[in-house]
Amino acid sequence: MKKIIAIILGMIMLLALVACGTNGGGETKGTEPATAAPTAPATDEATESESETEPTEEINLQEKVDAFFEKYMCVTHNKLDIMFNYAGASFTIENLTNIIKEAAGLPESFTVEIDEADFETFLENYQGAGDGGGGTGNGFYWPDPVDVKFSNPATGEEIVKEQISFSFRKCLPSSEIYPNGVLGTCPEDGNMTLQAAYGKLNETAISDDVPAYEGYEGEYTAEAVESFFRELTGLTDKDAYEFYAIGFDPEAKGEPFYALFSDKNAPDGKFDAVWVETAFN
Repeated sequence: MKKIIAIILGMIMLLALVACGTNGGGETKGTEPATAAPTAPATDEATESESETEPTEEINLQEKVDAFFEKYMCVTHNKLDIMFNYAGASFTIENLTNIIKEAAGLPESFTVEIDEADFETFLENYQGAGDGGGGTGNGFYWPDPVDVKFSNPATGEEIVKEQISFSFRKCLPSSEIYPNGVLGTCPEDGNMTLQAAYGKLNETAISDDVPAYEGYEGEYTAEAVESFFRELTGLTDKDAYEFYAIGFDPEAKGEPFYALFSDKNAPDGKFDAVWVETAFN
């Protein structure tokens, strides 16, 4: 009887061990890696925030206008020097006001206005000023002072600068360099080396009485012509002086062209130049 009981107890213990092994194995198996929760879609608020643009710079019109005139008005003559070429093509009221607006650093939406009647007087006298002159002090037209109005249409702010004096200089060859005009320099503020070289440059100028310059013996190429003028004038520094042969055609020897030097380091983006019309046989 004791044996039977011992056998029964042994079987019970064996069954218990099997059951524990099964449960333990389930606990030691590796589990699948956790799956990341799907990202929630961006809210309307976040989208709107990301699409916001940088705030535009607030323009102080008074400061811009005052800084412009302080920087660009000629100290000697209290005039605003601007250079154009042909009347009606370059010298227009749109070009004049755009030059001022851009130099003043005003956005496109701002306006600069000059009375049309005042400009018509400018134009009439500018047309009658001849073809301009290539040397210092030549080709200038100084009209009577006029009012200039600056405004910001978005705010209604307006500033009227009264009795502004202009100095317009005619430079026909600038039509291929600055077709819409450019800020120029007062004669007293110009490059003195450039001005001194004009005397030599002017030796090659032509007129009705002298239709061609007879002293040129080099090849009729753009490179050779530039080399000739640099040696003639002493303006050999290409980093300091730009040379233009405007209207020059190597296939049309004997035809007039403009020889022009400009100061590459003129301050404030101004155009300081000397030039002549010439022709080589």
